[in-house]
Amino acid sequence: MLTRYDSATINRFSVDSQTGYLHVRNVPIARVGVFPYLKPDGSIQMEAKLPDDLLTDSAVESANSKPITDNHPNESVNINNSSKYAKGLTATNAHVDGDKLKVDMTIMDGSLIDEIKKGKQELSIGFQTDVEPVAGEYKGMKYDSVQRNIQINHVAVVARGRAGHTVRLTGDSAEMVQDQEPSKENQMETTTIRMDGADVTVAQADADKILKLDADNKANAKKIDELNAQIKALTAERDKLKGSADSANKQADEAKAKADSLEKQLADAEKKFTGDALDKAIADRMELIDQAKPFVGDSADFTGKSAKEIKVEAINKADSIDVSDKSDDYIDAYFDSLKNRNTAGVIGYNGSKNEDKTDGADEMPDRYHLA
Repeated sequence: MLTRYDSATINRFSVDSQTGYLHVRNVPIARVGVFPYLKPDGSIQMEAKLPDDLLTDSAVESANSKPITDNHPNESVNINNSSKYAKGLTATNAHVDGDKLKVDMTIMDGSLIDEIKKGKQELSIGFQTDVEPVAGEYKGMKYDSVQRNIQINHVAVVARGRAGHTVRLTGDSAEMVQDQEPSKENQMETTTIRMDGADVTVAQADADKILKLDADNKANAKKIDELNAQIKALTAERDKLKGSADSANKQADEAKAKADSLEKQLADAEKKFTGDALDKAIADRMELIDQAKPFVGDSADFTGKSAKEIKVEAINKADSIDVSDKSDDYIDAYFDSLKNRNTAGVIGYNGSKNEDKTDGADEMPDRYHLA
């Protein structure tokens, strides 16, 4: 499924005099209509929210009791991370009002309430949807695709929407492209892991990635040992063939060529995985994993996968295409385009086709709403 964001602005709210909680009522979080989305190639695709898809019992009920977050998290909100992200909840009164889906909400986090009072009053709804390439026309507006199986995951309070945004709680919600909200700077939490017999302190969020990299490096070390063994065997075969007749000399030359080739592989491997080169290789791989995770999901296992395999998997998850038979230059260029698309305007993250996501969905690329 793909992820989408619909936005509305907070301009009417009340504060509970006893608890200090902030209540917002009758928020239009989505409406029926045809809306523009920015495709990966820069072109515009018109997608429709039709009454039979948006105003169904399933879509409406999905707006009930959903977490309210401070900006969009980079993962789907669930029981494993709600204590980190949830700042409030929507009510259980999600309902249809004309062509709109509305719901009340309560915000219980003091810091977020203070930000709202200071002007942070944009609501951006994170939901998942299947986009089917079905063309048609709705109320005079032509569309290229239809959003099906709409399921709301969370409601985010964000700092800003697009310029010219005039939607209020009493009006329609807007569908638009939004810039990535800057994440808050948090104090880094660290943990200690053991690598090569030594305790190393690393950022807690990076511990699993580093341990996987360590496992990959051990696998590389094993490969180097195997290459050394092959070199030793081929060298012995070469020495045995020395001094033989012409045919034997030819075999010796072939064995030497193989040994020389393996020696070069060994030298290249040792150069790549020792000293500063190893540090750079680890840093580059960690960066690549971070770039790929919004598309393949946090639970993806990168152990033993080459950079090319990781990029191919991310492209496949994001755009549902197989580029494994393409050239390295093609794959690198496509992945760079995918990264730029994610960092330039995607909120949320992408995951596998069946993986629950915020408003960055499974196998296909994040899209953008235009105001």
